[in-house]
Amino acid sequence: MNARIVVVGDTLLDVDLSGASTRISPDGPVPVVDVSDRRERAGGAGLVAALLATDGVRPTLATALSGDAGAARIRAALSGVHLVAAALEGPTPTKTRLHANGHPVARIDEGCGAVAPVRRAASVVEAIGAADIVIAADYGRGLLANAEVRAALGVRAREIPVVWDPHPRGAEPVDGCRIVTPNRSEAAGLCGRALTSPEDAMRAADQLRRRWAAACVVVTLDADGAAAALEDGGSVRLPAQQVTVADACGAGDRFSSAVALALARRESVVGALAEAVAACSAFLAAGGVAALAPDAASASLIRSLQAVS
Repeated sequence: MNARIVVVGDTLLDVDLSGASTRISPDGPVPVVDVSDRRERAGGAGLVAALLATDGVRPTLATALSGDAGAARIRAALSGVHLVAAALEGPTPTKTRLHANGHPVARIDEGCGAVAPVRRAASVVEAIGAADIVIAADYGRGLLANAEVRAALGVRAREIPVVWDPHPRGAEPVDGCRIVTPNRSEAAGLCGRALTSPEDAMRAADQLRRRWAAACVVVTLDADGAAAALEDGGSVRLPAQQVTVADACGAGDRFSSAVALALARRESVVGALAEAVAACSAFLAAGGVAALAPDAASASLIRSLQAVS
């Protein structure tokens, strides 16, 4: 594929600690986890880029990184990705997930409080200008609220497909995006009401599509698939394959990256959504982000490891 895909957004350091738990701590009613495995990967926009690399694409990740040890670990995890980084004036946001006996127990966030300023964003703006397709992966850390970055994205949204994955604490999508991909919770917060059915989600998608002048807004609904509103007034429901999910981390990133890949192949919007729903189901069925592991059996999972290690 010759299309230049640029992922723009906030990158985090994700750490997974896993092990067995067979007893309760004498210090309090909490499990004691004997950690036997530790894995690190780029999270947020970094995970979107890493997933694209598993698909045989060499994307550009345009992000903001600190100068600390956490940022160095992110850089080391992105050897399969072309990296362009503005300066993040603060610590690297780090999310550590603790798993016991295959189940999540706790998540520890560090450096995820106040949003740090982004400096020297010219390289990010330049990368946006050179893209054939952009994925805006907002994790509420400020890059997509940067005035220079938003101006560049606003211009490009009138020229090329922009896929925007929003965040509850992030910036509004720029007008004119090709596809915006809120999940059920995000769409409910943006619309100010609960979405208890696919029909509710469809109405929310249409409301948000009009608000953002987008060609399509698709609300992802976990096991219920997705519901989308289109600029011609049409709508579409996309059912998902039923899979058993231990940890859905990364599902939204897989969805947005798959949508962008399909658009890069000049699929229609509806065709791209259908491919993304199927890709997301397959990703979760294979173990989600846990599939990015050295003991994975399939060739695609081995490529995933190579892309993020």
